[in-house]
Amino acid sequence: MFTVLLATLPLMMLASPAGPDTALGRGAVIASAAAGAGASLFWLFRWPSRRQALVYNVLCCTGIAAGCLALSNPYAGLMGCTLFAVIGGFLAYFHSVGHVAVNFLVAVGCAAITAARLIADTGDVALTAAAAVNVIALNAGVPFGIHSLLHSLHTDLRAADRDPLTALLNRRSFYSAVNTLLADTHAVDAAINVIVIDLDKFKSLNDTRGHAIGDAALVDVADVLRRHAGVNAAIGRLGGEEFVIADVDLPVLQRRTAELIRQGIADSPFDITASLGVCSARVDWGAGIESDYIDRLIEAADAAMYVSKRSGGNRVVHSHLDGADLAEA
Repeated sequence: MFTVLLATLPLMMLASPAGPDTALGRGAVIASAAAGAGASLFWLFRWPSRRQALVYNVLCCTGIAAGCLALSNPYAGLMGCTLFAVIGGFLAYFHSVGHVAVNFLVAVGCAAITAARLIADTGDVALTAAAAVNVIALNAGVPFGIHSLLHSLHTDLRAADRDPLTALLNRRSFYSAVNTLLADTHAVDAAINVIVIDLDKFKSLNDTRGHAIGDAALVDVADVLRRHAGVNAAIGRLGGEEFVIADVDLPVLQRRTAELIRQGIADSPFDITASLGVCSARVDWGAGIESDYIDRLIEAADAAMYVSKRSGGNRVVHSHLDGADLAEA
């Protein structure tokens, strides 16, 4: 609806003395209105794809430029360049800084042409400068403001997705990260690997050395996990002293990763160890992943972790999804 309203502006200017005074100018204004109306069709039936949205921006940008340059009154054309700020705001929210920059350059180019015409017609440099500053300020300020707001929102959302103590993913964001990991995976020979880590006798550490030392130990464990897990791994804190890692890798490499984590925790200065349960499963990547598949993997890895804990802790136990063949690494 907003695009349709903007598309009517060039048609309104046809009836104004400030509107186009040549056949070419009138044709440009009509084409500008048609471009705006055509662009609005992207939203008529469904939300457009990224490519369609970029086409929409090109049509709108071209239409605004044609409409501003076609007007016989250069002041009206110069002030019309403020409409580029609307497209710039849309680009700043949904697209890249590069697209915003291109739109800004087109706006500046049109403003420069209409400003030169205004000075030539009136000789009023002060009015032209004031109008040009207004155009540039809007076209720079609106996209920048939206980009800054979006950056702040992303920062807040990232903070909300993190455990405040360890900066690892919380439970909700961990599941989201795993889904993204699986969606981006195209490896044929790799498997989904889940490691559940639970610290041994952590309550005793809190009771004897205090919660501040316990918190420091949790932060240290998080650093160990980040140091040894793969760069694309999803690492989360499920709560208390329990952590989880999900990765896509060869099972033999994941065994090595689990052992490095176990040893890294045992070597920490807090005199703690950990029980680790690992579950690896191969899947048909082309067939898709069931929504509860990750839950099943975590449950199997959790069962293996409890076997490790009942066996004295400070060891790695592997499991399959059916819970059979539990084996110590």
